[in-house]
Amino acid sequence: MTLNILEWRGIQIPDSVRERVRACTDLNQFELRAQRAVHVTNAEDLFADDRS
Repeated sequence: MTLNILEWRGIQIPDSVRERVRACTDLNQFELRAQRAVHVTNAEDLFADDRS
């Protein structure tokens, strides 16, 4: 779902982001990233909370 939202919005998705989204097994993270996909302007911003 997250990748579809980004694609529908016309946001380019690097392979590294595709792989990371597909590898997610945490349902809470999956839902959070799907919600973020509605608002982000850059696919990498899905992981903003993961940055230090």
